[in-house]
Amino acid sequence: MSDSSPTPNTIEKYDSALLPGLAILAGRQLDIFTLLKDAPMGAEDIAEALGVDASKLELLLYALVSAGILTVDTGLFTNTPEANSFLVRGEPNYLGDGRDIDLWVHLLGTVLKTADSVRTGCPQARHDYRKMPAEELERFFCKLHSGAVSAGRDLILRYDFCPCSSMLDVGGGSGGLAIAVTEAHPHMRATIVDLPTVTPFTQKFVNKSSAKNRLRVLAVDVVNEELTGNYDLAVLKAFTQTLSPNGIRGALGNVGSVIKSGGTICILAHILDDSRLSPKETAVFNLVFLNIYEDGQAYTVGEYNGWLEEAGFGEIEQTFLEGGSSLLVARKLK
Repeated sequence: MSDSSPTPNTIEKYDSALLPGLAILAGRQLDIFTLLKDAPMGAEDIAEALGVDASKLELLLYALVSAGILTVDTGLFTNTPEANSFLVRGEPNYLGDGRDIDLWVHLLGTVLKTADSVRTGCPQARHDYRKMPAEELERFFCKLHSGAVSAGRDLILRYDFCPCSSMLDVGGGSGGLAIAVTEAHPHMRATIVDLPTVTPFTQKFVNKSSAKNRLRVLAVDVVNEELTGNYDLAVLKAFTQTLSPNGIRGALGNVGSVIKSGGTICILAHILDDSRLSPKETAVFNLVFLNIYEDGQAYTVGEYNGWLEEAGFGEIEQTFLEGGSSLLVARKLK
């Protein structure tokens, strides 16, 4: 008779995976992999180049070997081919571009508060952009900016902007997405809208752009205030997932009122299938939303379809992106 007792395989799998992942994150923060791009180095030489204590660094280096991202031979450490391809700054496939490492460190710290957020019913690392101190807001959007620019460049590859002359960037934060699009398309003008507490920092980023004369920044609470103007396209990146369902309805209604008939709305967000189980990355990323937003979360594609139809949009198409996020594109119906 076979023993059908359960084993802790899944628990041990994720327990054992946690520390190697954190070791790789620390290596990325120190930029160890870029230092090793050309030749093997010993711990003393790496420590000298980084200006750190060699005895402490060596512990991390051997952890990175154990994690399978470095190799070691006679005391000399070398990148694996994977590390050389994806963790070396300046390489075409470098994963740091658009994936701010400090931001990930911040988000991982919030996840450690999950149990307390569930116990209290309140996010223990709450992001309230209306109340955050100005210095904290500026630091936060500086961390987000490179990702917003990368999202804009990626959207250029997925969406034909040639027929568009006007774009609305909703909840644009640093304005990085609109900046990337307008710099690539000289015929485009964009309006970036966000909360009054955010737009002063948006303007700072816009002022540094070569397209600043075609970029406008407006302070508007899109959930509760009507918009003005008439646009070919609206983009909502990482915005709807910060809101409650009623907040999304309000925002999409206000956005829909200023999109031209036949115009387009693009939603970039973490979106689940209707089972709420897939993509797995998004189901797990909901732990971040649980800890930082009062009501926000990754909603399902079925929920988005319903909200978009209520706001007058149809012909909805979903494209899955890396990291578990999605792009929804819908047309404003006549």
